[in-house]
Amino acid sequence: MYKGFDQFGWKEDEIKYYPKRKVNNKLSWKIHHITGSFYSNKMKRAIEYESMGECLFYFFLELTKEVEKYYVQPLEIEIPYLSKEGEVKKWVHVPDVLVFADGYKPTIFQIKETPQETEKNILINKKCQEYAVKSDWVYKVIYPKKLPKTILKNITFLHGFIRKQKRFEEWMPEIIYRVEHMKNVTVNELAISFSPKVNPLIVIPIIYHLVAIGELQIDITKEINQHSEVRLRRLNEGLLPFFKLDGELFEDN
Repeated sequence: MYKGFDQFGWKEDEIKYYPKRKVNNKLSWKIHHITGSFYSNKMKRAIEYESMGECLFYFFLELTKEVEKYYVQPLEIEIPYLSKEGEVKKWVHVPDVLVFADGYKPTIFQIKETPQETEKNILINKKCQEYAVKSDWVYKVIYPKKLPKTILKNITFLHGFIRKQKRFEEWMPEIIYRVEHMKNVTVNELAISFSPKVNPLIVIPIIYHLVAIGELQIDITKEINQHSEVRLRRLNEGLLPFFKLDGELFEDN
């Protein structure tokens, strides 16, 4: 666990990393329905987003078990510039999200639709990188919508099963036990194994819930369905390795 975590420390961080600006939709006249919010089971609050790229990445963080906490629009980073009169002035940039994950340095993520090599963005990246280095953090520019479509679809699908329902608790330990002892078992086969004790249609959502919270593993690169093979979660598998990708998804600065 990251050394900054303790049972009392999060209240201090909640205050320190509160959102520094409100979500807006300045381009709504051109692009409709790109802002919204969802309830975060990890953060126990509503999380707002300004684009589908942000929404997908926050779903990604919700599903990644190693991610302890994440704070949207958490910082104010001063960006200096020269005015037309030659005076040095400053404006404030608010990066998209700060992520704390077990085994990784705190990381500032800037979420983009596509690479943008403008002078403004180059300057923003430079100053954010300097801020991260000074804090012993990491800074990354990411393009979540460039993930393979199957993975994007799976992330959205599993996010729908994150919240635990009352009936889930009764069957979760036995599902995990059966996966441990049944080799190469599919979602459907696992659910049917509970018949006639319980209707398989009741078991299937619980299996997906266990996958969504990281207790069970499904191949995220293939479309998830009732024929997907389920196994116990293994170290360094799942979504978190995508944090280390460069190029189309993640860009090191």
